[in-house]
Formats: sequence, structure tokens, C-alpha cells
Amino acid sequence: MTSAWESLEPPWRECFLLAWESFGAGSIPVGAVLLDGAGTTVSRGRNRRNERSGPAGQLRASGLAHAEINALVTLPPADYSDHVMYTTLEPCLLCTAALRQCHVGTVRFAGPDPMFAGVDRIPDLDPFLARRWTRRDGPLGGPFGRLAVVLHLVWAVENGAQSLVDGHADTMPDELRAARNLAGAPADRLRRLPLPEALPTLLG
Repeated sequence: MTSAWESLEPPWRECFLLAWESFGAGSIPVGAVLLDGAGTTVSRGRNRRNERSGPAGQLRASGLAHAEINALVTLPPADYSDHVMYTTLEPCLLCTAALRQCHVGTVRFAGPDPMFAGVDRIPDLDPFLARRWTRRDGPLGGPFGRLAVVLHLVWAVENGAQSLVDGHADTMPDELRAARNLAGAPADRLRRLPLPEALPTLLG
């Protein structure tokens, strides 16, 4: 286990463990946890796009089965403005809208997603949406911010998601190069390992 892993806050570690489960299952490797105002985890979710099973109430085998959605979907309607969601990847348009609709106060993300870099400008377009807009805090940066992006891109390369590959080619060429080097047999070998054992290779 690396010192970088041990130094991560517990919510980040849980997010990455969830993302690693998705990676091993062939889904998009993103994990998310929601903490209440006291810092207690109240829900968790991971991407289940390519899976046929999952916890009761969570989405699977669907393009809507995003990590953040699965962390939110079983919550009863309430005010979650003091809650913080941690997620391995910058929320897309779908998940950003879901966070706002659930009145979650803050979302913290590890890795940036240039495909959705303009989402944070939506409140400038509509004062109604600006009310209770979820504050974005990220990226985390460092080795785990990079890892979140690389895992996402490994999935994109392996699954022929060319729009994702093209969207990162100019803005994140180093991460894309690392993903291409990992995709296929190297990634398959790593998927057999628990995440802490795979980290020396992933972070190296």
C-alpha cells in the first residue's frame, strides 16, 4: 500500500475503491459517496453501465447508471445543502442536474473532465437554476486526480468511445498516452488485483 493512498481522506479512498469495482466489472470507472454535515457517509454509488445486477433501487445496464445518480437515487426528498458528495470524476451534465435537483450543497471531484468543463456556467444563464446550485470543488489534482482521468480513458480506449478519446487528445495528452499504454492486457492483469496492490503500477 502506498503512502499516497494512506494519506487520502477516507471518502476519497472509498470513491476510488468503488471506481475500481466498476473498472473490474467493465463499467465506467467512477465512484461516488455522499457525506452528511457531520461527515458521515449516508449513501454511495458507482457506475453500473454494463452490469445486470446492483443494489436495490440503483440503476444498472443503462447509460443513466452513473455513480452520482446511484448515490442519489434512493435518497428521500429533503434539504441536503449541508451534504458533500465526493466523486472520482468531474460530474457530467446529467449528474450535475441531479445534484442540483437533490439540493446537495457541494460536490468534490478528483479528476477533471474537459467534456463538461462548461457545466459550471449554467447558473449564469438561468437565475432559477442558480438557486441551490451545487458548489463544485475540484479537481483534487496530484496522483489520484490523474488516476481518475486515466482510468476513465482506459475504459474509453477499450470500448471505442472515440468522442471521449478525441475530447482529451488536446487537453490531456499525457493522461491519454498513459491510458493507451494500459488498455488491454496490462489493464486486465491489474483488474485481478485489489486496488492498493495495483497502485504502484497505476501511479508509477
